[in-house]
Parts: sequence; structure tokens; C-alpha cells
Amino acid sequence: MLELAFLGRLVNIAHGVANGFSRLYLFIQSGPQDVILLLIVYPLVVRAYEGSTRKGIVGGTIERIRRTAERHKKLVEPFGAIGLWAFVFFPFWSTGVLVGGVVGYLVGLRTVVTFGSVLLGHFISVVILVVFFDATFEAAKSLSEGGARFLPWIVLAIVLILGAIGRMRDKRRSDMPGRSSPEP
Repeated sequence: MLELAFLGRLVNIAHGVANGFSRLYLFIQSGPQDVILLLIVYPLVVRAYEGSTRKGIVGGTIERIRRTAERHKKLVEPFGAIGLWAFVFFPFWSTGVLVGGVVGYLVGLRTVVTFGSVLLGHFISVVILVVFFDATFEAAKSLSEGGARFLPWIVLAIVLILGAIGRMRDKRRSDMPGRSSPEP
């Protein structure tokens, strides 16, 4: 559970498959945990955000979640519910259910649309990851018994490298002459 909370569903599911847990168990363990977190924390984040913006103060945890959501808002906003679904579906760093819910809130989507997009993206992602890692692990196991245990870390490294390349590309674009930097 802690691995899912801190490293996300990608690493959690990969380790679960590598440790021999069944598909059903991994779906039940990985699916609802983030949903429960969303149902408990989302109303608190929204209420704290609204109250703190009225008073001009923002708490540390709320501010971190808000900053993460604000960074992703421009990515999701033009596409609405479909963009929010894709945002949560792809298991990149800080694109989970809670951040997706806050992004939906900041973009101005209705709560029912936000929750529908976020939950659908999350559950479809969990199912695909469980099936993918189960099939991949068996294939890798037949190739190399010792190397298969590194498969989750290899996939995570590829995801992080692609994310870093994307950030460098975005930074390079914003540093180009003739482009104005966004207002703080």
C-alpha cells in the first residue's frame, strides 16, 4: 500500500506481478485505494483551497497539490473531460487520481464530470497495466529469470527519461527569443 501511495500504480502493479499476486488481487488493491484517497481528500482540498484563497493563505500540503495541478492545468484545459481522462490514464509522475481531481476542479469542470473522467481513466489504466505487466513478466521470465525482476525499474526509467525530455523541450521552447515568459 505504501508503494502505491508513494511510487504510483505503475511500480506497484509491476512489483505485484513480479511477486506472483493474481490479476484480480492487483486490480482490487490498486484500483480502489486511489479512489478512496480522492473521496476523502478532494473535498478537504477544495474547501481548504477556497478558504485559503479568500484569506490569502494556503497551507503547505494544499499549496503543493495546487502547484502540481496548476502545472498540469494548461495541458488538460483545452481538452476538458477527455484531456483529464488522458492525464490520469497515463501513469506519469503526479498524474494520479487526486491531482487529476484537483486539475479538473481548477479547470472548472463540474465535480461529476471530473470524478467520471478521473475514475474511468484510473480504472482503465489499472486494468491495462495489470494485463501488460502480467504478459510482459511472463515473456521476460522465459528469456531471463534474473533480469525480469528489473523490468518495473526499466519501465519506470523509460517513463522518467521521456518526461525529462518533454520538460527540457518545453523549457527550450519557453526560452526561445520572441516568446514571453508566463506571468507568475
